[in-house]
Amino acid sequence: MHTLELQPAEATDLPLICQWLGQNRLPTEDIGEILNCLYLGINSETVVGLGGIEHHGDDGLLRSLVIAEPFRQQGYGQELCQQLIQKAQADDIQALYLLTNTADRFFAKLGFEQIDRQAAPATMQHTTEFSSLCPDTAVCMRLRLGKGGQ
Repeated sequence: MHTLELQPAEATDLPLICQWLGQNRLPTEDIGEILNCLYLGINSETVVGLGGIEHHGDDGLLRSLVIAEPFRQQGYGQELCQQLIQKAQADDIQALYLLTNTADRFFAKLGFEQIDRQAAPATMQHTTEFSSLCPDTAVCMRLRLGKGGQ
């Protein structure tokens, strides 16, 4: 397994973040608004991926998980996601939610379960991602982190 360091994203990272999200058909419309919750995954001074967690009370929304093309299929996605999960646990997040059009199998391997989109808490339903950025066909998933979770 690779060692990734999470580094908070900064305004100077926006062009790279938007490029990678756009290349992977992920929403970019609100990235400037959620920049403070995004992290770059860095291995040996090389940015290999990014992802973030929006905090909404006791819940978190996993956002914008991307691994750069040359680094895929090498375990970086799993490592980045695990570090974000650990960060959520350290921040006392009780459950992580996400919407995905393509990566439900990947997230299931990390312990996320598919749930009905309407079963997500109101705090998630009112996020930009749920209300306007992701299509109704996106798979909704949850990972319980609090008592009874991981």
